[in-house]
Amino acid sequence: MTPYDKLKSLPRSTAQLNPGVTFAILDATAHQISDNQAADLLQKARQELFTTIQPRTQNTG
Repeated sequence: MTPYDKLKSLPRSTAQLNPGVTFAILDATAHQISDNQAADLLQKARQELFTTIQPRTQNTG
């Protein structure tokens, strides 16, 4: 069970959402890409982040 699925299963979970946000909107967003595609995007973003951090870390050493 994902954290999102857990949130949806909680009693009064809609009360925890920001005004104007519904589970229908969140479901549409969640289903735009697959879990594997999301993982690939996350890995690429991490790699890009650490590429920018790495040179700074070496210069301060």
